[in-house]
Formats: sequence, C-alpha cells, structure tokens
Amino acid sequence: MPESGTDVAGRFLGAENVEQAREYLERVDPELHRYIMDFVYGEVYAGDVLDAKTRALCTVAMLGCLGEQLQLGVYVRVARRQGASEDEIREVLRQVAVYAGFPNAWNALATMARALEDREPSGAGEEPGR
Repeated sequence: MPESGTDVAGRFLGAENVEQAREYLERVDPELHRYIMDFVYGEVYAGDVLDAKTRALCTVAMLGCLGEQLQLGVYVRVARRQGASEDEIREVLRQVAVYAGFPNAWNALATMARALEDREPSGAGEEPGR
C-alpha cells in the first residue's frame, strides 16, 4: 500500500510538525490543505525516481528562484533533515543568481542563514514546517 500524504509529509517536514501544519492549513483553507497532502506529498513527493535529498534541494532552488522566502525557510530545514549540508544548500542557492538574478540569490541566502540560525528542534513557535 502506498504511503499516505501525511506519512510522506512527516518524512519531509518532521513528524513532530505535521499536526501543527495540518491545523494551520485547515485554518487557512481546508481545500488547500487537502491538495497539499493528497497531491504534493501523496503523489509528487512520494515518487521514487528522486531521492528525498535531491527533491528537497530542487525545491530549495525553485523557491529561491521564485523569491518565496517563507516557504524557502521551511525547505532549507527540510533539505537539512534529508541530509543536505549547509554547503550544498548554499551552492544550490548560488545557482539561483544565474537563473533568477542576484537579488533573489542574495535574499535566498539570507533566508537560509535565518532558517538555520533560528532552528528549533520541535518547530515550536513557528508557522508549520518552518
């Protein structure tokens, strides 16, 4: 039986953060929560072609290119949880400069530094998955 989106989210976000994320997303929009759990985690992130670390680093790169700092902070932590070193994340974010511009790379690297600095093991006191 395939893993549920909730189980996959637990692997990426940390099982300790899934309930907090669920509660937050249910308040924001229950349908969006369902889309994220069923499609993003239940289908896309559950795929077996890319390993979890590569998938997380790809997500870091894309969020950096898009300038999505809130989610980038979340996925910097996800990448670390999946075994990416700070140097690997930093190198991925340097690539952002080539494809999305130096301001996006600069902002992304600043977000990375904050995400790694402010990391609380339980995710307590943060938005879900941060």
